[in-house]
Amino acid sequence: EETIDQHKTSVRPTIILSGVFWVISMFSLIGGSWDYLKYVALLSVAFGLPPIAAKALRTLRRCHFDVNCMMLFAVLGALPLQEYTESAAVCFLFSISEALESRATARARNALSAIVCLRPEHANVINPYTKAIVVLPASVVAVGSLVSVRTGDKIPCDGVVVEGKSHVDESTLTGESRPISKSKGSMVSGGTINCGSTQLVVKTTATSDSSAVSRLIRLVEEAQSNRSETEKMVDTFAKIYTPFVVLAAFCMCTIPWAFGTDAGLFWSKNALVTIVIACPCALIISTPVTYVAGLTAAAQRGVIVKGGQHLESLGRTKAIAFDKTGTLSEGIFQLLEFREIGDRSRREVLEYLALMEAPASHPLSEAIVKGAVNEGVSVPKHMDLKDHTLLPGEGIKAVVNGKVVHVGNKKLFQRIGLYDKLPIEHAALVNEWANNGVTTGFISIAGEGIVGSYCVADKIRAESKDVLQDLKKLGIEITMLTGDQRQAALGIANQIGIDHDFVKSELLPEDKLSAIENKIDASRERDRCWRATRAVMMVGDGVNDAPALALADVSVAMGEGAALAMETSDVTLMDSDLRKLYYIIHMGKRVIRTIAVNIVFSLLVKGVVGGFMLAGRGSLWAAIASDVGAMLIVTLNGMRLLPSSKKKNDLAAADDAKSYEKGSEAEKV
Repeated sequence: EETIDQHKTSVRPTIILSGVFWVISMFSLIGGSWDYLKYVALLSVAFGLPPIAAKALRTLRRCHFDVNCMMLFAVLGALPLQEYTESAAVCFLFSISEALESRATARARNALSAIVCLRPEHANVINPYTKAIVVLPASVVAVGSLVSVRTGDKIPCDGVVVEGKSHVDESTLTGESRPISKSKGSMVSGGTINCGSTQLVVKTTATSDSSAVSRLIRLVEEAQSNRSETEKMVDTFAKIYTPFVVLAAFCMCTIPWAFGTDAGLFWSKNALVTIVIACPCALIISTPVTYVAGLTAAAQRGVIVKGGQHLESLGRTKAIAFDKTGTLSEGIFQLLEFREIGDRSRREVLEYLALMEAPASHPLSEAIVKGAVNEGVSVPKHMDLKDHTLLPGEGIKAVVNGKVVHVGNKKLFQRIGLYDKLPIEHAALVNEWANNGVTTGFISIAGEGIVGSYCVADKIRAESKDVLQDLKKLGIEITMLTGDQRQAALGIANQIGIDHDFVKSELLPEDKLSAIENKIDASRERDRCWRATRAVMMVGDGVNDAPALALADVSVAMGEGAALAMETSDVTLMDSDLRKLYYIIHMGKRVIRTIAVNIVFSLLVKGVVGGFMLAGRGSLWAAIASDVGAMLIVTLNGMRLLPSSKKKNDLAAADDAKSYEKGSEAEKV
């Protein structure tokens, strides 16, 4: 069973005792009769050092060095020099800083894990014969089962409401805090909660393992396991330079003794300071804590990002290619016009059309079948359908009653040589439809040519135009990729404000792939000196978008789209709200800036304390204080990305993004 670990942290009693004895030992600084209290510091070391030593020894057995090794060397080096109070300070402050850093990081990771804590454990299944309710594990509920969802219950699987009217809390999946009204015919997702006052009866359309919440769990697990190039680079740097620091400190502790006791003592103390100063704690933690906070903030708003490297790519986005159907539009088609051509009756042609479209999964197919039903034509049972085949970017092909039938767009019929045989008046009518921004298509029967034409319209998402305008203000180049005819594509572009030069129409899946490849090549050509500083994004929802999504620097899938698109993409908008695309791009920019600030600050602090050390004014006190302080500051700075409240709706997310934009402009001023 899939699980997401909860990270629990607490300050160990030994750390508390180490701190108490260290504070007592500090009274020895008063001098006189208080001087003997410095030996109490040895008790502080005795309680604080063993956990550090255990970690250090495990690392040394692997022939590596890490921060625990450096702290161990600093403490063991200070004791022979009778710097008991300072060695106790190193033990306690390092231990408490690790505990505080772990606590802060755990808060972010637990917030990310809490996204999927609503996984349903059981289901109230209605027996189809006795109507009795049987409580079963959610994992064994079959597709097509009827389940009772009472007030406060979790919906066990994705499904459709067949009885009842209530409100459902979908905040876990979408980030939308307001309950959504659900009634007969409404789709519901597994893991959401019936928070209304009425029982819902749901007919399941997916198993628990393939439900929305299970997909979310897999995406969150992937997000937690992925590491970015920046994170790997920082870790690699720390692993390489730490042995050199230890070697330098060893030389400082040994060679100067050849020039006298005073020189040996002076440089031995400086060596200990060097070890503490060089400890890369703040540098190492600066990147992962920022990523976790950014991933969590996004997930709490219904945007799942599969790792920190994709957050960086989002922040570097300078070009976005949008699929049209289901992305810029809702993917909800309606059959507007249908014209029969030739000797067959309207009913006969509609029967062929409904039979061909019924097995297809495209939203357009569903609209055609519904349109036929509205005219009293259902999918015929007396016709024999064989070899039903999807023709990517063109349509479908099958054998009906021994005759080959094609249904699809203009490109398909041009390829098979039938479009040129279309009567002039019908060709003119279809062109007129296309000029109005609708999608057109045809149906042909072998030996009879084209026997019908139709047009369907797709509803543009309400937020599409505003989101595209906001993205353009950020200097992002917007392109639309679609398989629609040119006239229909331009009609849609006019509605949402995309320049005609950036509309690519009549594309097959491989054409979309080539378009993304060309954009990436152009971006790399523009950034020869600074490779990968400009990222190319693809936003899509369908199976035919998967190759382009896989190739893009960063890809975004709509949560309502195909499962393959979600698996291939780097980012998923769980509720398919494009306004969150604007938000997540800003979050990527914030992550990049926060990491840069943290790294620069960490190195600057080390440089300042190192300067004092070289000037002969360094001390273990200052070194450990700067190390602990820098680590806590970069941790808290990264945690600033976390939202102040888990309950923020879509508009709040958009406001956050725009507030950030204004803040960035103010900082530049």
